[in-house]
Amino acid sequence: MIVELRPAAERSWQLLTDRMASEPDPRKRANLEVVARHVREEVRGDVGALMKTLVPEPVYEIWGASDSAGPKGYDEVEAFYEASIAIGKNRLEFEISAVLVEHGLVATEGIFRHAYDGELLTRRGFAAADVEHDAWYLVEYRALILWPIDANGLIEGERMYVGEKPRIVRRLEPGECDHLGPVDRG
Repeated sequence: MIVELRPAAERSWQLLTDRMASEPDPRKRANLEVVARHVREEVRGDVGALMKTLVPEPVYEIWGASDSAGPKGYDEVEAFYEASIAIGKNRLEFEISAVLVEHGLVATEGIFRHAYDGELLTRRGFAAADVEHDAWYLVEYRALILWPIDANGLIEGERMYVGEKPRIVRRLEPGECDHLGPVDRG
């Protein structure tokens, strides 16, 4: 389901858009623009538009505290995003604290925030005694993403360095942070 961007989500990557607006080099500005478009379309859940920001056979690598190696190729990456949307993981905040840009690379570093339910947290290794099955929780983790950009201005994939396992910040009250998690979350 494609959704409108919520201001709280957009504010979280404001540093990226600010950097884009102030970049005098056209190639670097275009690199920042394609990354910003990719992030927007991911959060909106528009997989078709998101895939248009990528090369035909993108490669994703996930390092550090993650249990995933990352998808490779168009079909795996598309399935990766479809699965993310199915659980609402795409509706996120990415509070960017640093942006670097070169002619062939953009780097973003910051905190990812998601809403996960207790069932998902239990499946991901949290003790059942620490979470309520039907409750929603704000979780976050620090990450660095390297976005290699090809000569045609498309993203070749993502190299994500996850600095920590997702950690529970707090239980969410009904309606709190409703821009995170599945659209229909109660």
